Parts: sequence; C-alpha cells; structure tokens
Amino acid sequence: MATSPYDYALNLLTARPYSERSMRRKLMRRDFRPEDIESAIKRLVRSGLLDDKRFAEQFARGRLLGPGASRLRLKQQLYTRGISGELAVAAIDGVIEDEAVDLDAIIEKAARKKLASMPSLADAVIRRRLYGHLARGGYTPDMIRTVMKKVLGAD
Repeated sequence: MATSPYDYALNLLTARPYSERSMRRKLMRRDFRPEDIESAIKRLVRSGLLDDKRFAEQFARGRLLGPGASRLRLKQQLYTRGISGELAVAAIDGVIEDEAVDLDAIIEKAARKKLASMPSLADAVIRRRLYGHLARGGYTPDMIRTVMKKVLGAD
C-alpha cells in the first residue's frame, strides 16, 4: 500500500525533527511527485510540524550541550541541513545565552578527551595532533592556543 508524501513525512517526524530541506530530500528519494512533495511540505509548515527555526534551536542545543561543538562547526552543520546563516547564528546564540553555555569549557573538554586517546606519544606529535583535531572541530587558532597552554602547560 503506497503512502502519501504527507503521511510518510509524519512518520519520519515521529522519530526526529527535520529541516524543510532535509525533509524535501527525504521525500524526493522516495520518488514522490514534486508537486505532491511541495504540497506536503507546505501543509507541514502551516501546521507547525516543520519549522526551521525550532529545528535549528533543537539541533544547536543538542550539539552544544551534548558532545560540545564550536560555533563555526554548528553553523556549518546547520547550513548543510538547509538553515540560513542568520537563522543558524540566532539559534546558536540563543542556546548559548539560554543555557549559559561555557564555550571555553567545551573546547577544554574536547582537548582533554583527545589527549586521553594519545598518552604515549612524543610531545611534538601530541601538540600537532591536538591542534589539528581542534582546528577541524571549528575552533579558532587563538582558542586552540589558549586551551593548549591550559591542558599541556607551558608553550
């Protein structure tokens, strides 16, 4: 029995939230007709079940309070899910303010976790790998240098 794009989308939304773009992609993969997909998306948006602002806030909250992510990394992840830059920044800033997120503690936690995974390496290797790990995580060079001094000691 074939389901409609709307019913399929409702089923998906019971598992986790989606952005409009992510939902559209998911429905397109199921080979629904484009006009039916657009109709379903509009209906979901009108009913409030598909809301990019709420999605961005939930996503940012989960990433900041869970594994800990940098602002830049979060913004990139939201962008790939179809969230505009200004909406992403507003959501991230809102979560940081509402939850009193300590960004310095997040990068320090990430650094200490990485350090624990490489205990018997030469100092130069540890520094290089730690710097690279944090840089790929979206942290700025100034933030990385500060936290490296803190967790590794002197220069």
